[in-house]
Amino acid sequence: MKKLSIKEITTGAVLIAISIVLGITGLGFIPLPIPVLAGTIFHIPVIIAGILLGPEMGFITGLVFGIFAVQQFGGAFPWFVLIPGRPLIGLTAYYSFTGMKNLLRRIKTINPITVRSVSSCIAGILGSLTNSVATLGLGVMFRVLGGTYLENFQKLVIPAIPSIVAEFILAGIIVPAVVAPLLPLIRRDRK
Repeated sequence: MKKLSIKEITTGAVLIAISIVLGITGLGFIPLPIPVLAGTIFHIPVIIAGILLGPEMGFITGLVFGIFAVQQFGGAFPWFVLIPGRPLIGLTAYYSFTGMKNLLRRIKTINPITVRSVSSCIAGILGSLTNSVATLGLGVMFRVLGGTYLENFQKLVIPAIPSIVAEFILAGIIVPAVVAPLLPLIRRDRK
């Protein structure tokens, strides 16, 4: 783990605090009348932490999300379905942002703000999809609703598609709006 600056530690603390508030108040989970029980905005601070602060802080913030998911939905779903995908959100966000940024920087005509914006939009979408695919995939794999794999897929995944789409569109809009201006202020080496 790299040594973090005071700005990075403060930013990490703020993002974890936002995650805790979203968890304690329940505002991070949007109740839905489908078997997955809720949509979420909880993935947004996890994605931002991964991009701004690296995979370690993204993982930690995602773990906070996972713990609150167990607290919120542990009666309906086992922890081994609710936790594992959440820390992966920050990792996916960091690596997809870094990869896309490095790819776009090769095109000399694209300015740094566009590179940050497009890279963070892609990272937001992929981070959001990581949450959905990992959590629902584990739910299907462990057949949490009983019956066959196909029945679990039909009962868990199909009804959740509108929520999944809304979550990744939201992440694709909010994440670049936050990350693009903050990134040069937080991490000088990630312009």
